[in-house]
Amino acid sequence: MRELPGHLEAIADQLSIGLVIIDHANRIILFNNLAGLMLHETPSERLGSTIASCHPADSESAVEKLIGDIRAGVIDHYEGWVNYRGRMLYEYIRPIRTQAGEYVGMIEELHDAQDRAEALRSRGEWKDVRASGVGPRAPREPDLGPPTSAGVKP
Repeated sequence: MRELPGHLEAIADQLSIGLVIIDHANRIILFNNLAGLMLHETPSERLGSTIASCHPADSESAVEKLIGDIRAGVIDHYEGWVNYRGRMLYEYIRPIRTQAGEYVGMIEELHDAQDRAEALRSRGEWKDVRASGVGPRAPREPDLGPPTSAGVKP
């Protein structure tokens, strides 16, 4: 996937959702400002980083399996709750494919879902979600590594 033009980044920053896009090599090529606020990250520091480094080390194999399953078409998307530093988020992850069906990356939407979680709690329909973002559940430092064949530069 080619680098995204600057105007797409400006558009992404106007959205009312957190948006993260990774390329075929699992490197972040877009991380909008709202995703940064939701995840307590600086978007510029995450650009070029691997998506695995956004997760704690003990989650890496699960993250890689999820990406592999979406890439291979075993599942067509993922959605679920994230308790990030006490703030409830809801995420949707979908593949990006060419018209020919070739996998070229993935898009993650993050929605502030605190009100939705509270509504479910009040109806007794809530199941606790393990907290992320602090201590051993914190993201790792950005892994910028060498540039990929997708043209992503650290």
